[in-house]
Amino acid sequence: MQPESTPIPPSFQEFMENAQRLEDQMRNAQSELERAIVTGRSQDATVVVMASGLGKVQAVRVDPRVYEQRDAASLQAAIMEAIQAAAANAGTLATEKMGPVEINLH
Repeated sequence: MQPESTPIPPSFQEFMENAQRLEDQMRNAQSELERAIVTGRSQDATVVVMASGLGKVQAVRVDPRVYEQRDAASLQAAIMEAIQAAAANAGTLATEKMGPVEINLH
């Protein structure tokens, strides 16, 4: 004769169900962020960076008129501004979907 198994208390079962729901929500949010595209622009609008909602850079677009100016320092600053703006936008989107997270562009 086998001993009867002790039933799991309802509070523990509810905890496990809630944990599973939270895990599912986080997976869905992560999947949405992987598919989402955010942009960042330099202050002078000569550079646009597109990245996923998780911060993976997808594309960089540079206005051709910057080549006429031949100002490497300004172009470098514009690229940095656009990257920072894209990272900030990815962070904002991630916070909306998942709560506070850190975004690193790579």
